[in-house]
Amino acid sequence: MLVLILFVMGAILGGRETAESESLSQVTTGTATAVTTTTSTPSRQPQKTPTLKPTSTSTATPSSTPTKLPSPTITRPPTNTPIPTVTAVTSPSATEPPTPTATTPPLPTPAGVYSWTLKVPILMYHYISVPPEDADIYRVDLSVTPDDFRAQMQYLAENGYTTVDFYDLALAITNKIDLPPKPVIITMDDGYVDNYVHAFPILQEFGQKATFFVVTEFIDFGNPGYLTWDMVQEMSAAGMRIESHSRTHPDLRAQPRDYLIWQILGSQETIAAHIGYTPRFFSYPAGQYDEDTVTILQELDFWGAVVTAGGKWHGFDDRYAWTRLRVRNTTPLAEFIDLVDAGDAVSGKSASGE
Repeated sequence: MLVLILFVMGAILGGRETAESESLSQVTTGTATAVTTTTSTPSRQPQKTPTLKPTSTSTATPSSTPTKLPSPTITRPPTNTPIPTVTAVTSPSATEPPTPTATTPPLPTPAGVYSWTLKVPILMYHYISVPPEDADIYRVDLSVTPDDFRAQMQYLAENGYTTVDFYDLALAITNKIDLPPKPVIITMDDGYVDNYVHAFPILQEFGQKATFFVVTEFIDFGNPGYLTWDMVQEMSAAGMRIESHSRTHPDLRAQPRDYLIWQILGSQETIAAHIGYTPRFFSYPAGQYDEDTVTILQELDFWGAVVTAGGKWHGFDDRYAWTRLRVRNTTPLAEFIDLVDAGDAVSGKSASGE
């Protein structure tokens, strides 16, 4: 009985211990689980946002591949304006630069003697050619055949005459610079092409020189029957003088001042641009002029001018109306000889009038 009681009590105690053990085991397991859970998901603590320390502001060393800068805009340099070249210009629009014009000083005023008067024949020609069959009386009268012109130049060369120009005459009048024996001036008006074709070779053949008064717009616009600037330049280079005969060959009387300047200065500047010096002598178209015309010539520093009236004596006082001797189609050699015979060569007048 006692054994039975002890057995029962032992069983009870053993079961109790087992239950406690199991309970403890569950508690331990739960605790461990709780711990494990707590450990794996800890409470998130608020993190402090760290204050960033300022970084160094030192300039960064460029890497091997530098940052590409924008390409600069390239501005095309201005094109150089071409310098005009000097040509034989055949039209008013020059394509080459004009030769620098040599400035001719004003005609010196005589010192002590205000006028030396010289007897120098100034011959006046126009055409040097055989006139066409249908030519009018004016064309015929103004024409000297090449054969007649050759005979006249040959006479001058064989009889001691020397051709001079208006610059020689002007300086002789103002400064009493001696002219060569038997001086004569040859002029040709209007600038006809036969002056180059016929007269120019004959002049060269006999060692003579002449003054050609040209109408510039006739040349500029290539008028048939007139010189070209190439011809003018060739003759000028050979020692011939090229002087002004206006732009369009008008009657210059009773014209407005601006028109006179356009005709005279325009012609003067055009010639200067082609031959390299400023012309200082003028031939009045058809010999027509008035006081206003002379005033413009003086203002433009022309040294003198020629008319169509006849005469051989030339002085300082009448330098804007020097006379000439017309050589006609009908002028025989004997008459030509009388024209060029100067006789007494010089006379003078002092400042006191004596």
